[in-house]
Amino acid sequence: MTQRQHLRQRGFTLIELLVVIAIIAVLVALLLPAVQQAREAARRSACKNNLKQWGLALHNYHDTYGVLPIGVNGQMPGWGVSFYAGLLPYVDQAPMYNQMTFSGTHPGWTGSGTGQSVNGPVITGAVISVMLCPSSPYDKMIPNAGGGFSQTGASYVGIAGAIDEDALGSAPAADTDNFRELRQRSGANCCAANAQNGWHSAGGLLVSNDAFGLEKATDGTSNTIIMSETSDWGFDAAGNKVDIRGSATHGWLMGSDGGGRTTAINNGPNSRKFNITSVRYPPGTRDTTLPGIHPNKGPNSPLTSAHTGGTHALLADGHVVFISDNINLPTLKYLCTRDDGETVGDY
Repeated sequence: MTQRQHLRQRGFTLIELLVVIAIIAVLVALLLPAVQQAREAARRSACKNNLKQWGLALHNYHDTYGVLPIGVNGQMPGWGVSFYAGLLPYVDQAPMYNQMTFSGTHPGWTGSGTGQSVNGPVITGAVISVMLCPSSPYDKMIPNAGGGFSQTGASYVGIAGAIDEDALGSAPAADTDNFRELRQRSGANCCAANAQNGWHSAGGLLVSNDAFGLEKATDGTSNTIIMSETSDWGFDAAGNKVDIRGSATHGWLMGSDGGGRTTAINNGPNSRKFNITSVRYPPGTRDTTLPGIHPNKGPNSPLTSAHTGGTHALLADGHVVFISDNINLPTLKYLCTRDDGETVGDY
């Protein structure tokens, strides 16, 4: 056998090469979903761990002051701050907290304009990773709607309570279940109809202008949700994406600008309340044409996530559960209320 013949026998034909390439492509196609699932599992675990960190922060705050932080403070001059502000020292953000001021005009507002952003220069551009679910498709930063300073768009929201449709009387669709709540106030005093036709609740643990000790969770801290995710898109009637995070459209620091408390049906402030939500719809609801869902700021931002099948929620005892999108809605409302007398089993 000549050397030329020997070399010809050791080579690949074009058909053989194409077959090998096709086999490799099939193997890659089979492997890719597994890699994507592994990455999402890691992101989901990190998202869950973030909520655990907030649980520790809430308990450390409670140990220091004897109460949980005010959900949103509307009793400061102008726009007050959300519960996130007081928790900063407990999530390794003490240097930022120490530079902030809670007096002066609008400590929670970071828009532009004279006297309108006392804390804007402190927090602008700072990415606070513990506020961000890695699975979320949202941009990490919210450029403030008033111009000026950008800030982290928090993936998590405080739970102010839940809405009893039956108590509303003129509700578009009463839920006619056994959940009862009278500590709710209609509307928001600004912006589009879907912000104004929502309802605020004060039956949870992070509410407007009030602070509770954990003893107020008489249903038990393991039966009361205190934070959850609002970390995936909503959609309008035309299919356009809508930001329905609790922190939309003004970021994590924004609280409220209305004083007073809600203790009975339709009393208390009807001001906008950022970074807290009053649960009205099932988890995974993305229809922004529903009453109370609006980025600026409907009070009924639904619990959403990019995780398959449900949403993480932090219970007041500090542990995190995964709430199925198929959870019975009254059960979810019981879990979001501190003292309805219902203890929920498996969900």
